[in-house]
Amino acid sequence: MKLEIYSGSRFQSRYAVWGEDNAKHGTLVLLHGLYENCTVWDGFTAPFASILAQEFRVVAMDLLGHNPDAPIPTNTAVTLRLMADEVMSLLDKIGVGKSIMVGHSMGGAVALQCLKHYSMRCAGLCLFHATPFADSEEMKFNRNKLIESIRNGGKNEAAETLLKRVIPETKWNSMPEDISHLRSLLASTPVSGMIAGHEAMRDREDMQYILNDTPCPTLFLLGKDDPIINIDTMLPLAKLPQNALVSLLHGVAHTGMVESPALCIQVLRGFARFCTTHPYIV
Repeated sequence: MKLEIYSGSRFQSRYAVWGEDNAKHGTLVLLHGLYENCTVWDGFTAPFASILAQEFRVVAMDLLGHNPDAPIPTNTAVTLRLMADEVMSLLDKIGVGKSIMVGHSMGGAVALQCLKHYSMRCAGLCLFHATPFADSEEMKFNRNKLIESIRNGGKNEAAETLLKRVIPETKWNSMPEDISHLRSLLASTPVSGMIAGHEAMRDREDMQYILNDTPCPTLFLLGKDDPIINIDTMLPLAKLPQNALVSLLHGVAHTGMVESPALCIQVLRGFARFCTTHPYIV
């Protein structure tokens, strides 16, 4: 993938654009998760963004703090809203108006901020292994412990722990190249970005109300084996938007674009087609 550099108001991001000639069919904006960066969408053994780009324009970027080549200063105050603002700033720069926001994990929380503050720019929303819920008090306590550990030199341990959470070790032997790549990717995230990401997620508000009766088409893309996202708490949310689709992926944990890219591409392609013909964006 060819990476470009964008200097935003708060940080420097890398980004990539695929399928410019297909912009007339719609644009998907891929927002990565915690400790990840934009290369998670097309840097593995099975391409992802470049296949979607056979039909649509696709954009991916590093979220605030997650560019391994340009760490943000230590103790930079970061919120999910600031991440969303930077996303929109980049989209303005490259001439993207409405787009379908596809947010993986933390990226889903950023996508919800885009829907909240830039609703007319959102042609669709996909919560890709992502929830609108705020952290519980227990989750906040655990994040604070992890933040302190990262500050005290535990960066690599934090990255390895996350790797074991997003893809169970029982699956590692069947995808050694992907695991090796994902391990390196997670470990490349700057300490300041890891901490900023955790703080932003710890302090997020509950966003269920944003989904309530929204006309924006919404896709809940979930892994049946996800140890992080509780499907039982997610399914009732499908009643909230005016138009919602749910896809439950068999044998998938928390990284569908790595574990089952072909299936996820098929689901996203269908959703994007739905969004581009839905009255909400006509």
